[in-house]
Amino acid sequence: MTDDLDILGVVPADRKKLESMGITRLEQIALLTHQQLGMGRSKGEHLIRRAHNILANRNIEDITIDEREIKVAVKTLDRSVKRSLLSVLGVYDVQPGAVSVSEKENMVILFRRTPAFKHVVEQAEIQRKILLQRRKEELEQKGISLPADEIKGFAMERGFTGFWKNVFSEIKGNELMKKAISVSLFSTFDEPVHTLIIGEPGSSKTLAKEIVESSFSDISIVGANTTRAGLVCHMGTGDLGALPHAHNKVVLVDEFDKIPESDIEYCYELLSNGRCSVHSSRLHTEITSRFIMLAFANPREGVFRGKPLGNIALPPLLVSRFALVVKTENISEDERKQLFKEKFFGGSEIRQKPRYYDQWVKQARMHKPVIKVSDDRIDRYIEKASEIVERYQSTSLRRDLRMGDYIRRIPFAIARAGFGDVTEEVLEESELLIEESVENWKQ
Repeated sequence: MTDDLDILGVVPADRKKLESMGITRLEQIALLTHQQLGMGRSKGEHLIRRAHNILANRNIEDITIDEREIKVAVKTLDRSVKRSLLSVLGVYDVQPGAVSVSEKENMVILFRRTPAFKHVVEQAEIQRKILLQRRKEELEQKGISLPADEIKGFAMERGFTGFWKNVFSEIKGNELMKKAISVSLFSTFDEPVHTLIIGEPGSSKTLAKEIVESSFSDISIVGANTTRAGLVCHMGTGDLGALPHAHNKVVLVDEFDKIPESDIEYCYELLSNGRCSVHSSRLHTEITSRFIMLAFANPREGVFRGKPLGNIALPPLLVSRFALVVKTENISEDERKQLFKEKFFGGSEIRQKPRYYDQWVKQARMHKPVIKVSDDRIDRYIEKASEIVERYQSTSLRRDLRMGDYIRRIPFAIARAGFGDVTEEVLEESELLIEESVENWKQ
């Protein structure tokens, strides 16, 4: 593993000297002088300057600049980070008293005291250009090539409702399914909202799967044959299945109801925590794979008969791993004809601007909403979730303590769609979606 001294390019002889003094970290070197390092002025100052550049680059999150003031927001602020910032901004290169420095939470603020402040402004402009270039490269690595402000404006104009309506405009009805899939897409790989969609073969669930598959990138497609063979561990060969290779992807699983019984145990933890241990006759390994799953399944007898809850053909414990479980509706003949007409003309916005929608989702996952809801409203929201658990924890639509995670993840996903915060309106939408997803099974 590469350590801090490797990153700095310290030669073996100097490494031994530093390690003997207990100096092994960037943060230590950033606070020392070349005399304290004991390796000569030129070499020592070069090492310290490099440590300053690395620490500053790691921690700078934003820089705002004007002629009299510079504000630098950082991830963490301690003595080593502050020293590094002042170094790369050239504060130590101007005469004492030219700049005054203050701290506020995770921010360093520099104030002009003499005309020499101009030199600090020039260095801050350089650091800002480095920051913007780094952000651009990070976004490109995530598949985001369109300007961030353009995507954000596009998203905020449409919001969560505009997203699900436009993406799934070819599907008539089934609004619950459209919303559930959209919430999943805007959830994150660390806090996924898995959705299970149960519908008859050839229903709108198939079209929904095709739309997601054709419109978004970083999608892992799992066909019926793979599902039957094993999603985590292939029952025939003993090799790893599709899910261990789906890290940071949205996984579309067809015929989820055909999953082998021996594979279900592995899915429990992988769906819940993104980790599991596989121990079979040919395979012993620890798996880490964080993904968002959209699973599609058929009713128990292929078509819905009798009470809807009796048509869920999956173990309740497995069903509980899905934040949203949706029962699809069949479309009428008129709706089917209208669908064919729209597909023929290809007029939906998602078909015209697929890059915008794909990059909208990717950029939104990086947004961090803030909760802006009164305690009383949150208490009522929690009370509703608790009632749902009480009613359904012993049914085939098992809702259990995992609802504690879901009631947070769902509103956060909805808020991300519009690059906003968790407001009372967002919480209301989340509450309605959760209620509809369970009430739909009582019809």
